[in-house]
Amino acid sequence: MTTEQNNIHDNDSENFEEMLEHSMNRRDDFTLGNRVDGTVVFITGESVFVDILGKSEAVIDISEFRNNDGSVSVRVGDAIHAYVVSLSSGEIHLTTSIGKGATSTAIMEIAYRESIPVYGTVLAAIKGGFSISVGGIRCFCPVSQIDSRPSSDHNALLNRSFLFLIIEFKESGKNIILSRNVLQKEQRNQAEESLKKSMKVGDTVSGTVSGIRDFGIFIDIGGIEALVPKSELSWSRFADTGAFIEGEKMNAAVKSIDWNAKRITLSIKDLVPSPWEHIGTYELGQTISGRVVNIIKNGAFVEIEPGIDGFIPVSRMSQVKKLNKPEEAVSVGARVKAKIISIRQEEKKISLELIPDEPDPWNESGELADSHMVTVESVEQSGLQVRLSNGMLGFIPRRELTVKNESEIPKRYTAGTQIHAATLKIDQESRKLILSETQALKMEELKDYENFIKKETSSQTATLGAMFKDTFKDIRNKMDK
Repeated sequence: MTTEQNNIHDNDSENFEEMLEHSMNRRDDFTLGNRVDGTVVFITGESVFVDILGKSEAVIDISEFRNNDGSVSVRVGDAIHAYVVSLSSGEIHLTTSIGKGATSTAIMEIAYRESIPVYGTVLAAIKGGFSISVGGIRCFCPVSQIDSRPSSDHNALLNRSFLFLIIEFKESGKNIILSRNVLQKEQRNQAEESLKKSMKVGDTVSGTVSGIRDFGIFIDIGGIEALVPKSELSWSRFADTGAFIEGEKMNAAVKSIDWNAKRITLSIKDLVPSPWEHIGTYELGQTISGRVVNIIKNGAFVEIEPGIDGFIPVSRMSQVKKLNKPEEAVSVGARVKAKIISIRQEEKKISLELIPDEPDPWNESGELADSHMVTVESVEQSGLQVRLSNGMLGFIPRRELTVKNESEIPKRYTAGTQIHAATLKIDQESRKLILSETQALKMEELKDYENFIKKETSSQTATLGAMFKDTFKDIRNKMDK
């Protein structure tokens, strides 16, 4: 026999021995409820065939592997875990989760005895709990057992599917009670032990949004639910939990861990740089657009961008009128335009001036008349704050008032009182206007004198006019001194 023939003979012997050993390892002692491991060997339009080392291949309905878009999530060669649900005419039928495919009360009883999770769909909210379908078999889940954090919105659970444990099996399967809460606790304990060994504060973790509340969102990080408080959702002080969707995948930073209280706090905003790191992109005098996010007694906060708020004092909300409260100019939620008047980076504070939808009288202040009728707004130690008819705010120093007696000033110049005042100094850039009541009085006297002289001259009453003319010349000389 040649060397080549010897090699062929040896290979045939080895292949035969492998096949014999493989066939000897195959079994036919499967029973209902057995948990088996196998490998996908063939896929058709209706079934997935799995090699579980049995005398024949096992079959799983392909619907158990279809995604929402119709694609199949399993491939030939994939290893899977499954349960035996049917043994008929030499065929073995499996399910990856009891309840996903065909099932029976016998299988349900085995699942109860062996604490095997079952897959159920919430059909309806009924008295005391929910009606659940597990592969077509009606079961009951009490409200307290549907979730570790039961929601008051029962309708939110309808037509949704979850894994449950059977905690009671009575009357030959006519009375089956399920619990999702028990299963969640078991899974949580296992996950907790694993995370205790690996997770620490500052780590970045991945998870899925599992719950949404007004105070924050819950993220499932491998069987453990961690809370992202509302304040940690973003740099904005007014983050909206409604912007998140259950089932959405999310990354977050571990903020704190308290294993005794079983509390893990996460932060989404910690994964994003603080907006104050690029505050240099803003400058004094710049016009910004923002949303009013809060109003207090003396002003309003405007969100320039998430994490950066500016403050508009009520005194900076109008150029033409005195506002008693911020609500007279802005409202929460409204978008406004404002000008940056100061940036204090160390204190993380920005001051703004509202750009209202009204004419700015300071733009035309160069055309102001010499004398005005003004309204007293307040009496201060150093003088009066007054408002012009066009809305400009001015100031009359105490020395420029006609009333000099300190005790008489508050009586004479009450808020709302109208007096005449003349312009002494105006600074458009700093928006300062200084007025004088005494100067206005002199201007009125001078005007009366000039009118009188004009009248006398036109009537040619020389003697009497000359007499009054001399008198008023003396008055005018005194006024000009």
